[in-house]
Amino acid sequence: MLAVIAGHVIGLMIPESWTEAMGINEHTYHVLTLPLSLVAGACTIVGLALLIYRRRTVTRVLERTSTGDKIMYVFLGLAVTLGVLASWWASGIFNDGHNYREDVSVWFRSILIFQPDGAAMAGAPMWFQLHAIAGMMLFAIWPFTRLVHVFSAPLQYVARPYVVYRSRDAQPTGNRAPRRGWEPSRRD
Repeated sequence: MLAVIAGHVIGLMIPESWTEAMGINEHTYHVLTLPLSLVAGACTIVGLALLIYRRRTVTRVLERTSTGDKIMYVFLGLAVTLGVLASWWASGIFNDGHNYREDVSVWFRSILIFQPDGAAMAGAPMWFQLHAIAGMMLFAIWPFTRLVHVFSAPLQYVARPYVVYRSRDAQPTGNRAPRRGWEPSRRD
């Protein structure tokens, strides 16, 4: 997923004029990015398949799968699959190719500056339009699914003790207060 996110940042956020200024023309850009995008997309599809397989085969996980999570998997699968197809389409291997940095990237950057340019996206091939719709639907349902956990990193586990041993004594030993996570358990 990190490679997919990095690919989107590079492909959508960096204008074509910048890569051309570095001496990378459009054909070279696609020759360099296509293998990376296909590998990242394939890895993401395999990871999604493993995630869904686990969710379907482990009873405790399946019992906790909400309808929203199932809908999220549909949109996530669509967004990834359509993204791989759009990358393939843009490559020019089986057709004339498409320079998405002239329309899709312009449209995306116009959304970020709150001046949407729908005409830019209207000129893009269907694969890119469907990929964008699936991605927007995924972001719309994101907060209502387990996907929201992407934004919560369990950093407290780094400093947490592995095993917390608790004394049966009512009074802690020593003069200083125990560290958080090492307090004796209270008996009522």
